[in-house]
Amino acid sequence: MDRRVIILFLLPVMIQVCNREPTDMELLADQLEESLFNSIVNPWYPRCIDTLHGGYISTFNHDWTLSEGNQNKAIVHQSRHLWTLAMLYDHYPEQDEFLAWADHGFRFIKQNFQDPDYGGFYYATTREGAPDPGTIGHKRVYGQAFAIHGLARYYKVSKKIDALEMAINAFRWMDKHARDGVHGGYFEVLKRDGTPESNDAGTTGESGNSPLTGLKEFNSSLHILEAFTELYMVWPDPLLRERLEEMYLLFRDRFVNPEGYLHLFFYPDWTLVPDEVMVELSGGNYYYTQHITFGHDVETAFLMLEAAHALGLEDDKKALELAKKLVDHALAHGWDRENGGFYYAAYNNNGERTLHLDHKAFWVESEGLNALMLMHGLHPDEDYFGKFRKQWQYIDTWLIDKEHGGWYNYGLDTYPENIIQQKSHNWKTTYHDARAMVNCINMLRPDSN
Repeated sequence: MDRRVIILFLLPVMIQVCNREPTDMELLADQLEESLFNSIVNPWYPRCIDTLHGGYISTFNHDWTLSEGNQNKAIVHQSRHLWTLAMLYDHYPEQDEFLAWADHGFRFIKQNFQDPDYGGFYYATTREGAPDPGTIGHKRVYGQAFAIHGLARYYKVSKKIDALEMAINAFRWMDKHARDGVHGGYFEVLKRDGTPESNDAGTTGESGNSPLTGLKEFNSSLHILEAFTELYMVWPDPLLRERLEEMYLLFRDRFVNPEGYLHLFFYPDWTLVPDEVMVELSGGNYYYTQHITFGHDVETAFLMLEAAHALGLEDDKKALELAKKLVDHALAHGWDRENGGFYYAAYNNNGERTLHLDHKAFWVESEGLNALMLMHGLHPDEDYFGKFRKQWQYIDTWLIDKEHGGWYNYGLDTYPENIIQQKSHNWKTTYHDARAMVNCINMLRPDSN
């Protein structure tokens, strides 16, 4: 059939499609995409690109002026920027600057964070790239995991074999030094040479131990799961698969309480540390050791199902049920029914949930947005989409700085004074919010994926 005839035949359908009103989900996707660039991408990049010393600048004030004082660069912060830029390029390949900015960060990590004597990655460097003398004596598995995470995603878009080799070497270093060969899982705090720290070292803080060293804990384990998932998608190695499946099953069967929240700390043999022992170990810091962390709960729902997908276990009924319970529990006990948004933390006192921190952290709200949209896709007959819309309204109203750009650390409704706090620091980059926005845009536009 002549091409002109085909066009004439399809013309009524084409006119109908072009003239139809966009759907609610398409309009939301457009709003999120506009905000992704106006409130996240454009305020951060290329502003945070350190053209003097390489890598990414760590700290900016509320108005994006350069912060005075410590500009050390942490492996977590640098790797999160690397991952985000690679992810953005993956979804917007026409924007070559994303890959160029990722290349820039990769070079700094390659040149400055690898420990030539003992392997693994330093915890932090100075702004110029020298190992930070205050943290050089130890390594954190949390940091190794984020390096793997960023390098694997960067390899996916750049195809630079040295990035993949660095990620593989980090995985092998972790597996050799940090993994518990008897009970499985990984310890968090290591000496520089990879020797696990004991819990009686008597030091605290970022440069040493805490009284909880020697236990297995939820936060580093969650990001090990995340990192192994990312690496497995570009390097389907049999041993890596074993370790990824091990971490996946630990979350499915150990970390997630059947009621729908995370257990936090375990002995090496995966016996849950009793509440009274946690209070003693933490010097009475009840919050740190026994809180329910709503942001990690909803993030776990996503990362657990992401790992299941990578492993080909999408139909794992137990994991699907637990992911839903994690989100439902956070909605039941940590959701602000008036303004929207998830609170930071609650206590678990003999089965009762007592709100401890009503702050609404940018990363918690990001993970909440992502999890609600994920649950809508899995359970469209329930009101997750309504909660998603309210969550986005909350973020747009209380978290996004409409004057200077970027997201605040905490929502202004419960923490108004953080309007003048730093926009960027070593625990705040674009990793949570950009990931949530891109994931939600893709879920709102399923036909374009």
